Amino acid sequence: MSEELEDSKESQNKGTNGQQDNFPPSPPPPLLPSPSNEEGLEELAWTLEASRGEFKLILARCNYLRLRSRLLKRLRKLTDLDVRILNLKRTDKTLYGTIAAEVKDNPPDALMVFYLESVHNLKQMLSATNQVREEFRKQFHFPVILWVTDEVLPQLVRSASDFESWATTTEFAIATNELTTTLKEDTDALFDTSLAADAYCLGWQMGYLRRREVITALQDLKGRGYELAPALKASVEFVLGQDAYLKNHMEQALEYYHQSLAFWQNSIDTSRLSTSSPLPDSQFRMGVILFYIGLCYFQQAQRYRLRSVDFLQAAKQYFQQSIDIFTQANHPNLVAKFINPLGEVLQRLSDWNELKNIAQKSLDLQQLYGNPLRVAQAYGFLAEVASSQNQWTQAKQYAYQALHNIAKAPSAQLQHRALYLLLLAIAEKHLNQEARATKHLQMARDIGSQDNPHQYIRILQALREVYWEEYRYLEAFRVKLEQRSIEQQYGFRAFIGAGIIQPQRQAKLIVETLHTSSIQAASVLETVAPEMTASGRGRDVQKLLEKIARPDCKMVVIHGYSGVGKSSLVQAGLVPALKNSSIGLQEIVPVNVRIYTNWIYELGKLLVQALKSKGIQFGIDGEPGKKVYHFPFSNPESPEEILELLRQSEWHNLRIVLIFDQFEELFFVYNSAVQRMQFFEFMGKCLNILSVKVILSLREDYLHYLLECNRLSSMNIINNDILSKNILYKLDNFASLDAKSLIQRLTQHSNFHLEPSLIDQLVQDLSVKYGEVRPIELQVVGAQLQTENITKLIQYDNCGPKEELVKRYMKEVVEDCGEINRQVAELLLYLLTDEKGTRPLKTRSELERDLRALSLEELTKESNQLDLVLRIFVEAGIVVLIPENPADRYQLVHDYLASFIQKQQKPRINELITELKKERNKRIISEDKLNRIYQKVLFAALITLGVFTLLTAIAIGFA
Repeated sequence: MSEELEDSKESQNKGTNGQQDNFPPSPPPPLLPSPSNEEGLEELAWTLEASRGEFKLILARCNYLRLRSRLLKRLRKLTDLDVRILNLKRTDKTLYGTIAAEVKDNPPDALMVFYLESVHNLKQMLSATNQVREEFRKQFHFPVILWVTDEVLPQLVRSASDFESWATTTEFAIATNELTTTLKEDTDALFDTSLAADAYCLGWQMGYLRRREVITALQDLKGRGYELAPALKASVEFVLGQDAYLKNHMEQALEYYHQSLAFWQNSIDTSRLSTSSPLPDSQFRMGVILFYIGLCYFQQAQRYRLRSVDFLQAAKQYFQQSIDIFTQANHPNLVAKFINPLGEVLQRLSDWNELKNIAQKSLDLQQLYGNPLRVAQAYGFLAEVASSQNQWTQAKQYAYQALHNIAKAPSAQLQHRALYLLLLAIAEKHLNQEARATKHLQMARDIGSQDNPHQYIRILQALREVYWEEYRYLEAFRVKLEQRSIEQQYGFRAFIGAGIIQPQRQAKLIVETLHTSSIQAASVLETVAPEMTASGRGRDVQKLLEKIARPDCKMVVIHGYSGVGKSSLVQAGLVPALKNSSIGLQEIVPVNVRIYTNWIYELGKLLVQALKSKGIQFGIDGEPGKKVYHFPFSNPESPEEILELLRQSEWHNLRIVLIFDQFEELFFVYNSAVQRMQFFEFMGKCLNILSVKVILSLREDYLHYLLECNRLSSMNIINNDILSKNILYKLDNFASLDAKSLIQRLTQHSNFHLEPSLIDQLVQDLSVKYGEVRPIELQVVGAQLQTENITKLIQYDNCGPKEELVKRYMKEVVEDCGEINRQVAELLLYLLTDEKGTRPLKTRSELERDLRALSLEELTKESNQLDLVLRIFVEAGIVVLIPENPADRYQLVHDYLASFIQKQQKPRINELITELKKERNKRIISEDKLNRIYQKVLFAALITLGVFTLLTAIAIGFA
């Protein structure tokens, strides 16, 4: 059992991201701990014996895994108790639930819990522990020892003070000489691993806990007044640089790396002058540090796009120096490992000649020392070079070679395959193989954006171009919206326009997207979008979370006017907040429904997906430790089956939050009260399941439809009053101060910096009524500012005000409809206004009639043309679709748009109508001429036929 802790450490690292630590074996530790630790162990053993059969909380304070391992081995010699080990995983959410699952069928004499420091959301776990602290005493009749570090203990006191107050604490220390020895071994191991391992990363994937121990040891030694030797100090600075890099603190990482580099460089320079030998491995350590400095600059280029060329040039310089060191040391295997990131930089710089040389050198090396992923990358570089030289056949061949090699990789990351599909499609497009190009771009798009959003944006740009050239304007426009959404999620774009804001995602570090075979793709953590926290919507999210946590609140109805941001609040605020929350023993599982044409199928599908994302399996048998739902089907197909699944979720300590967003759509799909009653009856049964909460989100002018369900007996649980003030939650426009805060935060986050005076003027222009700002209008105007790169007040004065920006936004939307649809698009905008400057509601039939009234029947002959333009207008957010019975109606989204179109566009529309009428008259005249010619030709043909018939008859008569 002495190896349990070290083995569990490897298991922990596998649990975080699938990669085991790859360090050389450490020398065997001394068997007995120091005298002070021995006393602490004896006291701990006595406490465990005395607490047998009852709950007792003990905190074992120790910062080092190796010391814990020795202490555990010694403790087993001091007591005969069955001390079970529980290793927490980074993804664990609740301490109570994890312990309960471990001891459910076989309670131990005592339980030791390790790796509390590795839990991703430790604050949430500790808060949940504090809420259910009494359950520990009721259910666990054995002592529990929590191993805590100096970093974890203050968090435990802050977040679980009541729970912590029950504990007795025993401290275990390590001697200074042993600490410095351990520090040297760990830093040497990290350097060795950076050279020996196939991966570039030393973060979650490799040695995370060991890296944290190095930092803790440094703090301990500083506290003892111990001065590190220069070589050890330089090694520690390398580790500190790794830590800063993996936290995305690039400036700090560069500072540490340069300090470490300076020592090793000085070591080599001094040895040359004195003819003495440099420190062992100094040259190799320099090569490694130079590589990581290059990575920092590469990462900076991703973050600061306006200065990207400068950062890329710096990255190129340091990557080249690193490769030169390994080349001079005659280690082609290390050159093969570190050369491909230089190719990435050269590709970003469009330095095609140098990239060609590096790609060919890389290909030769990778075929000897590399792996299939790196071979594929070399072929990818060659495909990029061939494309830059318009050698499309060769580019296509290289892209196929890249795909062929990546298929042989045992753990290929999908982002690599997406890149080579993109390169293949670009070549096929230029070889006039449009169908194949479109197919391969769609395949690349289906892979998704999680690994490399920059690459995914490049795919979307290429796909949009292909759709545009194929006259598939609606698909092209939707790809444009998706591109903007991805840019918003990853912080590349400040304003999204009229789309729905999505949760924030953190792009992976460059080092995690490089081509390695040992790093497994991990899911991207979604968090509450900055649009929520910076605008005051964060307060709304917090209030809704508090409502959901209350036992007496079974239902919430979020309501507000169109464009106020209800869907964005749900999608980018409430859902990610719920995913990262728990209530007592229960883990929250949000299910967000937005499609109602077949709500039973849609809800069942989304519910199963949400449960599977929590590691829950469906079927009769499952893996040990997994929650299993006993269903013979993969998707519930009736309300009764969904209700049964919800009840089983309750048994597994899951709190399901059913969210029905844009709920007014249900009333449009089911236009009779009888049809809607099936849903309301289902909803009432859901409310009567203890662990289920229901949230509806809909426009304010449709609230009265909810009164239909009040008379149902199942609604007794909400006192048959669905519109009570305890249930309703109103969402208003932004206050001016919140709007200003939002603009400042978004522009800073995306590196689209606006002058403070411009922000003040923009907020003033947007605050038209009661000092409020409409969220959709802020996003539309902001998107146009970013499109035109307007960052200063003087530019805004010359190009504004906001009405002019909206005008150009509308013009861009008209252009998105395609040149062949431009006239219809311009006329439709005009027809959605009247001479009073108001916004009349019109059906599609009325719009088509109005076009005909303008004598423009030829523009409406193709019905798809009219429908396409209306769809783009609606999805662009300048026209609102109001589904009604018997026909849907359309309306401009804002009054000032109607006024603007009447004043500014009327001359253009009159000119367009005149032009179209002239063209029609010309066509009529041309058609008349053609008709007269046709009649003459027909008359001549008839005469000729008659003469021929007469002559034939005469000939027959003579015969």
